[in-house]
Amino acid sequence: MGSIANVIAAANRIIDSIIKYLAYLAAALLVFIAFAITCDVLLRYTFNYPLKWVFEATEYSLLIMTFLAATWVLKIDQHVKLDLVLTAFKRKTRARINAFTSLVMAAVCLVTAWSSAHFTLYLFQNGITITKYYTIPQFLVFIFIPLGFFLLFIQSLRRAYNYYFHQTADPGI
Repeated sequence: MGSIANVIAAANRIIDSIIKYLAYLAAALLVFIAFAITCDVLLRYTFNYPLKWVFEATEYSLLIMTFLAATWVLKIDQHVKLDLVLTAFKRKTRARINAFTSLVMAAVCLVTAWSSAHFTLYLFQNGITITKYYTIPQFLVFIFIPLGFFLLFIQSLRRAYNYYFHQTADPGI
């Protein structure tokens, strides 16, 4: 039994590291977006020399950043939640309801990860591109959607486990 607990603990450390580094990458994208837009505005209005690639790059960065950071936001329990009704229940009941909703969320995330992975594979296999300022393979942008939803699936399962077995209001994972 101890070896299973060690494997689970090691897997949790690996998942936590992945979530943390993807959040750092999302933060770096946010800094890039701020810097690129600032440079574009300064060059546009000072030298009448706009950076044509900035709009497209920030557009993709916003999408990618969202899916890189979503699991971290869920992990630290800073997502939007409506818990007005939940506060009326006892701690144990609240934990069980949260465990159930986390399982429902896990199921939705798994289905979405699967279908978006299937669509991303379709984009890759058919060589579909996005043509704006640059021409890039569309799957390179869309691949972050199944990745993000799969990590949300894993984190939702971890939350459900923690809520149910530790009966805590704070998922702590």
